[in-house]
Amino acid sequence: MSSLEESFAKYDLAFKGKIRNVYNFDSDRLLIVTTDRISAFDFVFDDLIDNKGILLTKMAKFWFSKTKHIIANHIDNTDNQKLPTTFADRCMLVKKTKVLPIEAIVRGHLDGSAWESYNKTKKVNGLEIGGQYQKFDKLESPIFTPSTKAEVGKKDMNISVVEMKNLVGNDLTSKIIDISFSLYKFAYEYAKERGIIIADTKFEFGIDKDDNLVLIDEIFTPDCSRFWLYDKKTQEIKYESFDKQFFRNYLINNNWDNNQINIPDDIKRVLISKYQLAYDLITS
Repeated sequence: MSSLEESFAKYDLAFKGKIRNVYNFDSDRLLIVTTDRISAFDFVFDDLIDNKGILLTKMAKFWFSKTKHIIANHIDNTDNQKLPTTFADRCMLVKKTKVLPIEAIVRGHLDGSAWESYNKTKKVNGLEIGGQYQKFDKLESPIFTPSTKAEVGKKDMNISVVEMKNLVGNDLTSKIIDISFSLYKFAYEYAKERGIIIADTKFEFGIDKDDNLVLIDEIFTPDCSRFWLYDKKTQEIKYESFDKQFFRNYLINNNWDNNQINIPDDIKRVLISKYQLAYDLITS
């Protein structure tokens, strides 16, 4: 057991995700502890990235606060003084919700799997994409491409909006799509003013005890979003990943074979420096 896990041993571990350990704090709330683990291609590595969990927590809390006017979130700050002080900077006390089994993905630019699909078929998640786009191009309007929310160790699967309706119903699907676009458009302009382009991102939602839709998990962090640098003076975008894609690219370029590795120190340093810069720019 790590020192981090020992500090929270008095709490009942409700769920161990790829990056977060989730504990039962009391009957109505959970304690989310963001570790320094890193995952890629749905594989969780044993090697850690120092301070990654702290940066992810700070970024998520920042955006949860900034987007409260769009949708309520699961954050509960009433008992923060009761959290273990040693690791308080990587903790979020949240209200319990019924987690919806989908991930709401919004894409404003073509990159990653969306670009690969478009380049082959002119479609993304089965959606016809008009126009003649090149890699990294900004779409005329953002698109919504949901996926399933798989268990740890299993792969998320892209689904259509029709399939999403079968999972969560017509009304919730419509609400989630509208809110996802509102969140993305707000954050896109906010971050762009500060030198970051949010090319795409994902959201997760839950239903609280009063049957309200709420935003959960994390929001606009380098783990769940694609960040590029933007120069306001020249209006140029630097298509270099300031997010987890940097680590994915390292694995691809080194022919990673889906096994545990010792992540080189220089890769760790570059990755965390990218996360730090993204955080500093966005919160400036």
